[in-house]
Amino acid sequence: MTLVTVCTAIENFNKFSGISLNLLLLYLIAVYSRKSLGTYKYLLFTFACSDVLLTLVHIVINHQIVSVGTTFACIGSTFAESRHFTAIYCSSFTLAFCLSIFNFLYRLFSVKYPHLVSLFSNKFFIALLVMVATSTFFSWYLLCIIGTRGGIDEIGTIVAREVYFLRFGRNLTDGFQVLDHWRDGQFMVREAVVLLVCDAMIISCITFAGALAVICFYHISKADKMSEQSKQLQAKLLKTLCAQTAVPITCVFIPYFTVLTMPFLAIDGGFLNVGCTACISFFPTLDAVGGTEIDDSRQENERFRDRSWQHKKSQYGHGDDDGVNASELSCPLLF
Repeated sequence: MTLVTVCTAIENFNKFSGISLNLLLLYLIAVYSRKSLGTYKYLLFTFACSDVLLTLVHIVINHQIVSVGTTFACIGSTFAESRHFTAIYCSSFTLAFCLSIFNFLYRLFSVKYPHLVSLFSNKFFIALLVMVATSTFFSWYLLCIIGTRGGIDEIGTIVAREVYFLRFGRNLTDGFQVLDHWRDGQFMVREAVVLLVCDAMIISCITFAGALAVICFYHISKADKMSEQSKQLQAKLLKTLCAQTAVPITCVFIPYFTVLTMPFLAIDGGFLNVGCTACISFFPTLDAVGGTEIDDSRQENERFRDRSWQHKKSQYGHGDDDGVNASELSCPLLF
């Protein structure tokens, strides 16, 4: 059994589990979510839908990575061999990180600025978020199409085509995104600029998400209107979100950063030369598991909120709601 066979088996398993688990998560959100979940329900729903979409894109485009010496290539073997399909695959994973950043933003609002949570129900704000995600997608897409090479008669494409044929036994004519560094010993400015922009986009996304997480933890620790138990529950929910965000970082961005950068440095990428796509295929499956954990933590938060609410009502007069002010509760009411 070869490494290619093992990686292919892993990809096939993750394709099945990615769709199955995320469809199950969609069902649980739609059927069992409480009305008090509010706008956060739609954020979780969007996460699960994006994972189903990413898995379907993986199935249709059948993306693979080839790295030989100083030549890097992304290859899509669809029913129609086209660089555009390969670029769509590479760009689709930017959606996952945009959603993670939106999720941290929602968490920051709920902890520090609860009056701003309603923005996530505002049509104009939602349109702004959609525009940000769409702009990020098309920026990466245009970078792939305009910045990379991949002409069917170019040397880098020919090299990548031969390696792909030896590895998978299929001869492709088109569908290559190629960065051919140091061809004939010459510094390739075009490839260097594309690599710099790609790495900068990856690092900036990770940094921004990390900054939001740190700010959230800071405000939770400094909140003087939260009880200690409420702080612990909020911190647990945020830690779960951080763990979910670590999934695309570990499964997508670190492998991609490695296989993109190593050819420029003339360093062999090792296992990732073959196993990069297998690593990426884990993302939708693990993200669905993370989404389930977030929902569990959120429900625990809700149960604590309900107990606090009932305790306050009993103090003010045996269930008379008129005596209870939400601001008096020592726990957040937005989840």
